[in-house]
Order: sequence, then structure tokens, then C-alpha cells
Amino acid sequence: MMLRWLWRGLLALIVVAALGVAVALWRFANYAPADPAIAPDAAAQALFIDDYAGARQAFLAEGDALAARFQRVERFAIPVASAQASGLFVDGLYVPAQQSPKRLIIMSSGVHGVEGPAGSAVTRLFMQEFMGEAALADTGVLLLHAINPYGFARQRRFTEQNVDMNRNAAQTNALYLTDNAGYPLVDSLINPTQPADLGAVQHRLFLLRAVGMIGQHGMGPLRQAVLQGQYAFPKGIYYGGSALAPQFEALAPRLRAIMNAYPVSMSIDLHTGYGARGHLHVFLNPPDEPRVRQGLETVFQGHPIDWGSGKDFYTITGDVTSWMGSLREGGLHLPAGFEYGTLDSQTTLGAIKSLHITVLENQGAQWGYASADDQARIQRDYREMFNPSSPAWRTKVIADSRALLARAMAQYATVQP
Repeated sequence: MMLRWLWRGLLALIVVAALGVAVALWRFANYAPADPAIAPDAAAQALFIDDYAGARQAFLAEGDALAARFQRVERFAIPVASAQASGLFVDGLYVPAQQSPKRLIIMSSGVHGVEGPAGSAVTRLFMQEFMGEAALADTGVLLLHAINPYGFARQRRFTEQNVDMNRNAAQTNALYLTDNAGYPLVDSLINPTQPADLGAVQHRLFLLRAVGMIGQHGMGPLRQAVLQGQYAFPKGIYYGGSALAPQFEALAPRLRAIMNAYPVSMSIDLHTGYGARGHLHVFLNPPDEPRVRQGLETVFQGHPIDWGSGKDFYTITGDVTSWMGSLREGGLHLPAGFEYGTLDSQTTLGAIKSLHITVLENQGAQWGYASADDQARIQRDYREMFNPSSPAWRTKVIADSRALLARAMAQYATVQP
């Protein structure tokens, strides 16, 4: 009798565990975080232009208007060669301080190409509402639109060579010899080498496989291993390349000349994807210099700063804003990143879902797709992860950007070199 009850108890535990796993897999497959609670605004949504060519033309048109208003405006277009697309450029607009050059703002977008629509939208918001005569009296502005135009045009995070440009920027080649010791631990999970198939067991059970790795190694070390950047797997995700990207090489002398004309500079690089859906994270690598930290705390006072040192965040190598700072010859540079969250990836479930979508897209780009339906679903999920079509999300991006930029511009004016 006792044995019978033990077996019944064990069977009940197995059934409960199986139901728990089934529910978790269902939640993962149907994962959809709630939109921010904000009424959609048509004017905010109109700033979003999803295609590269349209966004570029809108940026150039705003540049025309600024060039007509201010003196000594410089414009440039750096061509980016591609075997798969044409008409690709990194566009720059430099409006120097009209009276006394005390400080410089650099705003860059589209470093991760698929994130370009939001970056372009926020850039044009800045052009329309924050580049007035009073602001530009002693503050110069350099705008860099679509640093990765191939990725913007093809809706990929990476370049045509699969390079993550926010892991690629460095003054020396030492970066490309960096060893990400944790990356091989997760290679089998994140870099499958066959056509992307949503029905494959490895993808149906991706959540369980990821949870198993988390249990073995811990969430923090795994997040760092995946996202830090790596330089040994050219077809893998977050590959930083083997040399400085050509557009960075072309940008460097321009940046150096413009930045060194001001005692203080600040770069704001615009990104989407990581963090709470609809939330604007100010995301920074921890600075080595106390005065840099003090300057950033002054500029963003009143808004939480994620220093890349908390349990939910990570540090990266080869990021664009730090590279820009390295081009200065003295003075003070404040590197900042704006990150507009999309999938609640600060949570474990959201982080694994974001990783899975990234893995599937890269698998398809490198090895093809099992079917046309798989390709359409994977590419749609990928676009939505970085450029949500949600009117509420897009409205929140513009509303939060407007509020933070107004505060940051006022507080930046008080920063001394």
C-alpha cells in the first residue's frame, strides 16, 4: 500500500513538473510584453520612417532647413560600398557654435542598422525642436545619420560583413585580438550552423537549454559572455570584426578636427532593444575618470543612469561613444548611450527571448532558412524587437526623448572642462 502511494505521489510530481514546463514553453513561444500606458500621438509616429532611403531623405531635408538658418554649416556623405545594396551613405551635418565654441554635442544613430528608424526619428526631433539660436550660440552640434546604412537598408543589426559596429570601434588593432573567454561556453546555443527552422527541437526547447546554461554558469556571466563582443567567430553574433570599419576610418579625421575645437564634448548614441519596453535607459560603460562620471551625472541629473555595473546590465568592448572620446587631444568627453527598451530584456524571460530572436535571424542570414514561412516569421520578429510598429511604443520614445533632451541640454550648459 505504501509503495502504491509513493508511486502515485511521484507520478503527481511528474505531471505537475510537465505542466509547468509546458506552460513555460507556451509563455516563451507567445511572449509579448505590454505596451507603455500612453495615448498614441500621430505627430510622434510620423517621425518614424521605416525604410533607409525615406529616412535619409527626411534627414537631408531637415539639414537643408538648418543650413538656411545658421552660418558655416558643413554637410558630408560618406559612401559605404556594398555588393547587395546601392546608394548607402553615412550622412553628417555639423552646425558649429555660432558665437563662442564652448561645448559640442554629437548625436549618432543607426550604428546597429535595424535600430535606425528610431534613431533617425529622435535625431530629427532634435533638429526640429532643440537646435535653436539660443542653444547654438555656444554649443556646436554634429549629427551622424545611419552609421551602418547597410544594416538599416537590409533590416539587420550588423554590417554586410556581419560586424557589430558597436563592438568594432577602436584606436588600435589590439581590440581585435581581445579574447572573450566566456563566449565559447555559449557558442553551441547561440550559433547553430544549419538553416533556421522554427520547428527544430533546438529552437522549440531553446528556453530550457538556456535555463540549463544559466543554472550551470549564472545569468550575469552568460549575459556578459554573449553581449560583450567577440573577435574569433566571424559568423557568430556580436562579432566585432578584424579591423576598423571603413566608415569609422573615414569619420575619424572629421571627428578629431571638430571635437578638438571645443573644450567639452558629449556623444549620444541612439539604440533600441535592450531594457524595459518603452523605457529610455541612459546606458553607460563605467568611466575611469571621476570628472567624466561627475559630468554625466550633472547632465542626466533627475534620470536614472545604468552604469553597466548592475546585475541587469553588461559592459562592452569597442563601443562607439568611447572611441569618439579617444579622438580628443585633452579636454573632456562625456560618452552616453540612449537605449529604448522593447522586449523587457532586463527580465530573464525577456532576455532569453531577445537572444533567441537574434540567434534565429543570424542563423538565417548565415545558413539560410528552412522555408519561406520561417524566413518571414523570423525577420518580422527581428524587426519588431528593434523597431516595434506599436503606436504607443513609438509615441513613448518621442515623448521621453523630448523630456530628457530638454533637461540634458539645460544641464549640459553648466558643465565645465
